[in-house]
This record gives sequence, structure tokens and C-alpha cells, in this order.
Amino acid sequence: MPALHSIQAAFMHDVYSGEHTSAVYLDKSKSNSSERLNIYYNNTLLGLTDILAGAYPILQKIVGKGFFRTIAHHYIEIHSQSTGNRHTFGGELGAFLSLFQPAAPWPYLSDMAAIEWAYFQAAIAADALVTDFNSLTNLISERPNFVLLLHPGVHFVDLRFNALEIWQGHQKKEIESITLFENPQTVLVWRDQEDVVLLKKVSTSLKKLLVSCQEGESFAKAMLHVGDRLQDVQAFQQEFAQAVSMGVFINKDGN
Repeated sequence: MPALHSIQAAFMHDVYSGEHTSAVYLDKSKSNSSERLNIYYNNTLLGLTDILAGAYPILQKIVGKGFFRTIAHHYIEIHSQSTGNRHTFGGELGAFLSLFQPAAPWPYLSDMAAIEWAYFQAAIAADALVTDFNSLTNLISERPNFVLLLHPGVHFVDLRFNALEIWQGHQKKEIESITLFENPQTVLVWRDQEDVVLLKKVSTSLKKLLVSCQEGESFAKAMLHVGDRLQDVQAFQQEFAQAVSMGVFINKDGN
């Protein structure tokens, strides 16, 4: 008698791969074992493909529904849904596309996927009270070693191409011709206090600050990292002030 976990593992493998390795555990008196397994496989495939399409609408718009289904099917074979939370499924699609040979003629697709996943996660992130300049000033004077945290809706993605321009172009009803070119950049994605998800290119200096904050370093230490080799202090100060006003940061106490 096989162990229960062996039967479950075989079944889950078949659900995501379409194979029939678990058929040996089914009732031998019934001849439609494979057909019954196919029902589970097809339902899983359709359901998870719909989840991916919901998280990556612009990507699907660019490649077309047919090729998007092909991408989704191959992705699902490798990346099963690990939790019951559907909002966590699909986060590895950008990395997957960078290695997916049929997508090789469109190397910017992994960038597009990274933008869309950040956008999706920003849209569903928990709410939090943002810090303002008055609160920030008080923290600097009263608690020199405080940690300035990023809002849960904040994400930043590193791009190889002008994918942000392409993504923005596909928001329009009439899509204009856009020339693809390499353009390394970091894009900040966040949800503002009006629950609108916004995207903005940021400097290397602000990215350095965001990374330090994300890693839990004190604000003072994070600023020291930024100050190292900073060439345009005024430009950074303006960019940081804008980030604060946009609701990018919360303080450790959440108020």
C-alpha cells in the first residue's frame, strides 16, 4: 500500500503537468481514469491562466491571447500554485520569460512582466499611514537611529529596456509605434493616497536609499550610503522631498 503523501504528490504532479502518473492509484474497474485526471488538469490550467492574465493584462495585449496561453502553460508546468492565495501566484513570470526560448525575439518581455507584477502588487497592498515632513523632522531630531520604512504599496524594478515607455504606450486605445532600445533604469511603482497606482523613473541615488530602507538600515546610515559619491545634492534633495510627498514612506510606528 503506497503512502498517502506519494499518492498526493503523484496527483499534484499530474494536475500541473497533464501526465497520468497517478492513474495507477485509481479504481481499475473504471476505464476512464485518464479522462478524469484530464478534467483536473484542464481546470487547473484554465484557472491559473486566468489568474496570470489578470495580473499581466498588458503583457497579454502585447503578445496576443494565443501566445500568452502558451507562455502560461509552460510557466504553470514549472511553477505550481504554492499557497491558496491567488494573489501570490505569478511572481516569477519575469524571470521565466528571460529564459523562455520562444520569447527570445522579444527580450523586453521580462521587463514588461516585472512592471506589471509590481503594479499588481502595489494595487492590492495593505494600507498604511504615510509619513509627512513634520513627522520626518520630528523623528530626525528625537530618534536619530529610526528606520524609515517603505509603504507596503511601494515597489521598484530594474529594467534593461525602455519598457516603461512601451507599457505606457499600451495604455492608450490607439497604440503608436515605439522603437525598442536598451535603456537601463529603475522605475518606482507605488499606490498613492487616492489609491491610484503610479510609475516613475528614479535616480540611482534614490534607489540606493530605497534599498537601504528596505533592508532595515537606520535613516541616518541610509543617508550616509546615498551621500557617498553623490554629485548633485540639490537634485537628490528635491527627488527625496517629492518621494515623501508622494506617500512612499511610513515611519516605524506607522504614524
